[in-house]
Parts: sequence; structure tokens; C-alpha cells
Amino acid sequence: MKTYRTFHHLTLLVILSLVVGLASAIPAYAQSGGPGRQLSVGDIVTGTLDSQNFVQTFTLPASEGDTITIDASTDVAELALVLVLTDERGNSIAQDTDTNTPTTATLPELVIPTNGTYYILVMRGSGAEGTASGTFTLKLSGTQQVGGQTVALLGGGLNFQLAWNAAVNLNMEVRDPVGGTVHAFSPGSPSGGILDADVNGNCDAATATAPTETIAWAAGDIPAGSYEVIIYYFDGCAIGGSQVFSLSVDANGEVPQTLVGTLLPGQQYVSRVILESDGSWSLVNGGVNAGLDIALFRTQIANADPIAIGSTVSGLITNNAPARAYKFDALAGTTVDIQVQAQSGSLDTYLVLIGPDNTPLVSNDDADENSTDSGITRSLAVDGSYTVLVTRYGLTIGGTEGEYALLVTTAAQAAEIPTGDGTVTTPETTTPTEVPALALPNGAIEIELTWLTNADLQLLVRDPVGASVYDDFPSIPSGGALFEDGNVGCTNTTSSPVSYIYWPPNRLQPGTYEIEVWYQSTCNDITPVNFGLRVDVLDQTIINTTQPISADARYMVTFKIEDQTATAGPGGFFDMANANSLNYQAALATAIPIDYQQIVTGSITEQQRFVVYRFEGQVGDVITTSMNNTGGILDPALYLISPDGIQIAFNDDVTPVDNPDSVISEITLPTTGSYYIIATHYGLHVGGTQGTYELTLFQE
Repeated sequence: MKTYRTFHHLTLLVILSLVVGLASAIPAYAQSGGPGRQLSVGDIVTGTLDSQNFVQTFTLPASEGDTITIDASTDVAELALVLVLTDERGNSIAQDTDTNTPTTATLPELVIPTNGTYYILVMRGSGAEGTASGTFTLKLSGTQQVGGQTVALLGGGLNFQLAWNAAVNLNMEVRDPVGGTVHAFSPGSPSGGILDADVNGNCDAATATAPTETIAWAAGDIPAGSYEVIIYYFDGCAIGGSQVFSLSVDANGEVPQTLVGTLLPGQQYVSRVILESDGSWSLVNGGVNAGLDIALFRTQIANADPIAIGSTVSGLITNNAPARAYKFDALAGTTVDIQVQAQSGSLDTYLVLIGPDNTPLVSNDDADENSTDSGITRSLAVDGSYTVLVTRYGLTIGGTEGEYALLVTTAAQAAEIPTGDGTVTTPETTTPTEVPALALPNGAIEIELTWLTNADLQLLVRDPVGASVYDDFPSIPSGGALFEDGNVGCTNTTSSPVSYIYWPPNRLQPGTYEIEVWYQSTCNDITPVNFGLRVDVLDQTIINTTQPISADARYMVTFKIEDQTATAGPGGFFDMANANSLNYQAALATAIPIDYQQIVTGSITEQQRFVVYRFEGQVGDVITTSMNNTGGILDPALYLISPDGIQIAFNDDVTPVDNPDSVISEITLPTTGSYYIIATHYGLHVGGTQGTYELTLFQE
């Protein structure tokens, strides 16, 4: 297709040579992590051009017959904007290289010739030469057809209605099967979905009188497939507290289907609607998005497919198959770059790297704020077989589906992939920091924690009789002693800290020991933290793990000593604010009945980490439940679950340090039905304390 404007012949030759070089590199560039964010009709984005980034590239999935206008503008005339559209092979479809209109470039009313992926290049008129820099705005308008299967809903379209009963701000988002999304900050999608209003978006004018939001596709041809619905508790508007909502969906004028849920501030509730190509449909209940639970994918991990470093594989994520795993071997010190890109449908990828001990090392949802693709770069700490898990936002309760491309490379291989300007990059090499050896005392038990930033990580060890040694209590009666405490309190920090707790020789007490690593403070050092934890018992290493950890996160692992032999127990990260890591859902059906004003007893052991109780509650009931240690070293924890399976309250300690028992006080029940109480211990699925307890339930 010819260019839309004419310009000086010499400038033409310079610009076209740059365009040809860029276009020819696009297929490889897309594999390496791809051009910038994916766009569709209605999007308006900004970018920056300068001598280091003289071109910005955007992805445009489009269908044959789409009519699209692309406009770029800037306030900096020296940029002399150039605009190019290519197909996925790098062939130029249209260009505006007229530098006589330096602040604007336009490709008007382009008719897309075939289905596929297209690339929009916005660049400086001088290419790599010159010093001009500045921002630009890119806008897409026109009409974009819906790809994939459609279904004719002539009797009433497809309607999603969210309702609640408080002056708080809940938001609804619906993601359609072809990659469009509708929500408060994107109120329309190319497939026709429209949000009526962002109700209670202004807390000052929020209403408690039946606030309702609706997202609807009008009667006509509508994409068939999986629609993901996300309900956000966006703002408590000075009211806060748990909120009950209802989601009602109807299609083609048929009887609505409804679900009811409960959210706490900051939580998201995920569900989906399946619209078949024959017009049949169903609302599938989901739940609160609790984040990564690796236990959901044991089968996929156990049956991981091999992937060679440096290769690309393709796969498909669906509601029936929400994850797939791949395995590769690597040596310690190797830096791997893992990228997964959605290739079709609505897929919002999620990526997890799992170590040789089957412990998650790092995960990623979005590679950056402009993408729903995922990426991980990680230096591997030990030799072994690593697993890559490809899944999606929401995991098993999510609703996005589609094909993906997974690329696993070493850092050197990733750097050799073309950058889009005809050049390749070479990674900088760094020399690992040498950590000076410390003169640490020998012991029957030796526990060493190391990391390489100025952050403050607390090391705590609880012995078999329940006493804990850490910075506040540097020695305990069983002999445990804190010898080194790296960066404690962010004073006299070093980038090679060590924390060390030991029990002297001949002080080997049998029983279960609980180790906790808590990232207490960054100490103004935001460098990502990876810690190493080593445990030796009688000069035998029983635990040796390296883990990434984020601020305020907690990691726990246990070990047991019996007959002068030590064995490691389960380990992992835990969040006391969320009971989902217990995987208690299957136990709800066999929960132990309990009535108001009743006291029951039970025990927490290594084999029974939690007990579930059920009681019948009425809307408006005010209840209090408590869990008190009556024997052993049990550190109790309590959770209250609503009839629809949503956690609505929890408590770990009545008062920290002074009273480790648990109480949930004066909770007003939001609805009528069967409620559940989970009795467990600190550390949840990885905790080490055990003992007997007394549990009470009272109606105020």
C-alpha cells in the first residue's frame, strides 16, 4: 500500500531504510518478549522517544475487514513523528513518513487485509541520529470486528448486574472471550460491552440506597465463550467492613442466574459465565482470589513436559485445563529468562518458577503495567531440575482462556535476540559479592540465615517446649542462643548480613523445632531479597534452601529430632490473614456441628493441622468465638467462614506476646446460613506447634 503523504526524497530513503530494518526484526522481537502493550480500537496511550529509544512498538490483533485509524501526536516538533503499520512478518502495510508535519502522523481508515497480529511503530524522523526527545500520544479509532465464534442473542443480549447495600465502592470488571474488557476505567470494549455507571466512585457522594452497576452487551451477535467476572472491593469510603454483594446475570432475556458473596476491603471475587455457541449459558461460582496455591497443580507439576533452554513451546489454557507445567535442568549460577505471551482469546497469563525441591521460587502475573503477559528473570541457586508452571489470573476460578507461547532462555541467549532496531544487546557481567567468613560457634544445632542487601530479616526459632529465641529473647532455657543478628533494627547495616542461632554441643533436645524468617524492613534498600537458610544437626545438613522474599512476608519450615536423628518437615510462605493455604474447602462437608453457648475440645497435631466446625446463624446475629490452649505448645489461630465460603474474620493472638490464644469478637453475621469456624495453629500448613484446645461459641 502506498504512503499517505509525500516528502523530501533524501528523508524518504533514510526513513525507509530504518523501517525495513525494524520491520524485518519484528517476528524475532515478538518472541523475545514482544513489542509494547496490546492495543485495540478506543485505546489512547502515551510513550517517549529519545536517542536510546527512538522507536516504540505496539501490538494490534485485528481481523479482515476491520477499519482502523491510527493517530500519533506530540508537542515536540523536533521528534518529526513517523508512523508505520506492518503485518506479523514485518511487511509494511502503511506508512506516514512525512516529516513536513512533524508533530502529527496519521494512518486514516486502514482496511485490515487478513486476520492476524499487526505492529504499530512510532519513531523519530531522524531515527537513531540526533538528540531530540519527548512524549507522544497514540490513538486508535474505527470499527473492529469480533474474532472467534459468535452467538445471536436477539431476545435481550447479555447483562451483568452487581448490587450491594452500603455506601462503599465496589467495582465490577467483565473480560470477554476475545480479549476485551469493561470496567470503571475502560467503560467500553470493541465487542460491544458497556458499563452504565461507576456507582459510588466518589466516596463523598456514595449512597447506601441499592447501589448497582451493570455491564451489558446489547441484543445481536455476541462473542461465544468464557466471560470472566471480577468484583473488586475498591474503597471502604470510611465505612469499611465486610460487604455482601449479589451478582445477577441474564442472557437472551432468559431467567437470571444469581450468586451471593462477601468481600473484605482490598479483596477480589472471581467468577465466570460460559456462553455456548448454541445460546445456552451458565453462571459458574468462583470465590475470593487468594493468589498462588501450588497444591492446586500437583498433578500438572508431577507430569511436567520437558522444555530445552533456548526453545519456545506453545500451549492452551482453558477452564478445563487451567495450567500446564514444563521441566528443565540447569546448573547453579545460571540466570534464566522465562517469558509467556498470550496468542489468542482472552488469556491473562500467570507464571511460576518452582525449584528442585518443589518449592515456588518466584511468580509473576503481569510483566509490566501495560501488559497481561508474564515474565521472570532468576539466578538459580542450586543444580537441579526446575519446573515452569504456566497458568492464568484467578488460577482454577479464573475465566480467561487462550493459546500461549512460552520461551525459556539463559540471560545470554535472551540478550542476543534482536531489540527491534537491528542491533543486539550484550549483558553486563557482574562478579558475585564475596561474603567474608564469620567465626561462628559450633553447636549440636546450627541455623544460619544469609542474604545480600541492607534489609532487616528476622530469624526466629521455637524449641520443642514452646520457647522462642530471636532478637528480643537472644537466649532461652533449652540452650538456644542468638549469636549473630544481621541488620537488626536497620542499624549498622551491611550488604552481606548473617543471622545465626545455635544450641551448644550436648544440648540436643528431642521434638519439633519451628523456624521463621520474617522480612521486617527494607532499611531503605529496595534491592530484591533472596535469602539462604541452612540447618545443620550433629554436623549433618538437613535443610538448605534459597528463597525470594518480599517485604513483610514470612517463611516457615520445621524439623524434628528423634533418637539423635533429624528430619526436615514442610516449609513455605504463609499469610495468617488468609486460611486458604490449609485447603480446608473439602472438609466443610464433614464439619463438626456446634451450637451457640457451647464449649468443645479438640487437638492440633502434625497429622491434623486444622479442625472445622459448623453452626447455623441468622442474619444480624452477633457472635464471639474463642480458642484457648489447654495442653502442649499449641499457638492457636481462628477463622470464620461465611455460608458461601468467604473468610469474613480471623484472629491469631488475643494480644501479641502476652496472650497467644485466639478470639473473634462481636461479629455481626451478614446473612442466614451455615457458618464455619476453622481451628488451627500459627503457621497454618507449615506450622509446628501442637496441643489440645478448648473452643467456645457464644451469641451476644
